[in-house]
Amino acid sequence: MYKQKERLLYYLDAGMLHHYQGNWQQSNELLQQAEDAIQELYTKSVIRATGSMVLNDPTLEYSGEDYEDIYINVFKAINYLELGNRDAAMVEVRRVDDKLSLLEQKYARLAKEMGTESKAKVKLKSSRGRFHSSALARYISMLMYDANGQMDDARIDYDNVLYAFKSQPELYPFPAPALIHPQDTAKGNVLRVISFVNRGPYKSPLEMHIHTSKDLLILGTVGQTSDLDVIPWEGIDEGYYFKFSIPTLEERSAKVARVDVVLSDGRRQSLNKLEDMSLVARKSFELKEPMIILKSASRTVLKGLAAKEAKKKAQEKSSDLGATLLGLVADAAVFLSEDADLRISQFFPSEALITELVVPEGEQSLRLEYFSPQGKLVHSETRNLDIAPNQPNLICSWYF
Repeated sequence: MYKQKERLLYYLDAGMLHHYQGNWQQSNELLQQAEDAIQELYTKSVIRATGSMVLNDPTLEYSGEDYEDIYINVFKAINYLELGNRDAAMVEVRRVDDKLSLLEQKYARLAKEMGTESKAKVKLKSSRGRFHSSALARYISMLMYDANGQMDDARIDYDNVLYAFKSQPELYPFPAPALIHPQDTAKGNVLRVISFVNRGPYKSPLEMHIHTSKDLLILGTVGQTSDLDVIPWEGIDEGYYFKFSIPTLEERSAKVARVDVVLSDGRRQSLNKLEDMSLVARKSFELKEPMIILKSASRTVLKGLAAKEAKKKAQEKSSDLGATLLGLVADAAVFLSEDADLRISQFFPSEALITELVVPEGEQSLRLEYFSPQGKLVHSETRNLDIAPNQPNLICSWYF
């Protein structure tokens, strides 16, 4: 059951489930509501910037992760292609480019705001947006230009797919799939298959500790380092100890390691990875991780100091037992109010795999076979498509 403050999660989850069921129009309506909600909540976050420093993240309305916002438009584009509306699909692909170009500016602004609002005297780095081009979005754009006969534009997107791999090796640490060049005059009719496999990441809590020295917060955790190990905090005394938790992204176990397409003429071809969407999720999450730590640490310290002061006053006015109980309640309130925000959508895929095959014009029947990491066939399905010139000739499938 989704709460009102989780309406965005509902739009995202329901929109993706309708996509998988082939309910293209319903999926687009829900994903559009998700996109509108993200924009609305981002605008609110700018207005209430100071308030967000005080309130714990889980008490606020869920505003989405950047990778969710980016891939909304990829799936809307596919929905529009299935509905036969290429113009609308192209608009969605361009929205991906717009959002990626704004990502760096967004975090530079947030880092600046955090630096002025927090009592912690630390200058956050304005993280550079390392995800500036999506090979998946560029590929969808390429096939649409190809279908429209705009071969120069298709060639540019072909180059852009390869450039996404070359310029972002931390996001594409695997070979680019072999693609048929759109200006290859002998290519004939190209059948394209995109398969989305496995589920995207989930969030788990990571407990962090704060020890104080004179005018310093010293942060630590078990088995993980942070860019904010030491934070200057003017006026803090030595000897305080606080703890809080932050969200981290974790990979789910992969159910699918390989997908094969088998044509009716006997040809078998494996799909290759075009985009690791889970890796994009993790890398984009890393951009804001220092801000999450700084914000949570600042709240924890402020609440902790207030609790210490409350304990001190209670000890002055209450019996020993009463003061002890009040102190325990104050300490518990500080920690419980700093839970990690573990909300994230549940149905975005982890990877996008593709392949291309030259096929004759007319109806084609093919079988998609999904294999586990142990090599066991876990799922298969038969798909039919009428191959024609000047069409995307695209089959999209999923399994996780």
